[in-house]
Amino acid sequence: MSTLVARLKLSSFNWLAFCMFILTVAGLGVSGYLMWGYTVPGATLSCGASSGCETVKNSAYANLAGIPLPVWGLVSYAVLLVLLVSQGQPIVSDRGWVPYVALSIFGVSLAGVIYSAYLTYIELFVIFAICRWCVASAIIMVAIFILSIINLRNNQSYYTAR
Repeated sequence: MSTLVARLKLSSFNWLAFCMFILTVAGLGVSGYLMWGYTVPGATLSCGASSGCETVKNSAYANLAGIPLPVWGLVSYAVLLVLLVSQGQPIVSDRGWVPYVALSIFGVSLAGVIYSAYLTYIELFVIFAICRWCVASAIIMVAIFILSIINLRNNQSYYTAR
């Protein structure tokens, strides 16, 4: 009997949500580190043998609307975290909001991927410097986006069943 209960608990664990949660927390960590490097006077980002991080940080593309890009990354990952946590809450499922939350996760991550692709292009072909932390954030956002597609598809059955 206890093995059946253990199997049910294991099968009911939402690995997709867990992976998205871990990636989002990692994105918050990377963006937080970048924000520290951008906003603290005299702070230098650890970028290994290359000096790409400092070149990117000091470029004309390091701010959007006068706000350092890592702040935008922090906001994006924080919004994703709130959406991910709310998706599993009974109040969201009871009111039928799960599809909208899944669609919002998809939309935020899509915007993040598009902007990350633009910034990667800028790094490669305009600035000619690569920031490893920025690339890490872009990879994290792409992974969240891919998982958000699966999440959106999984939740389609939720709305058609209602």
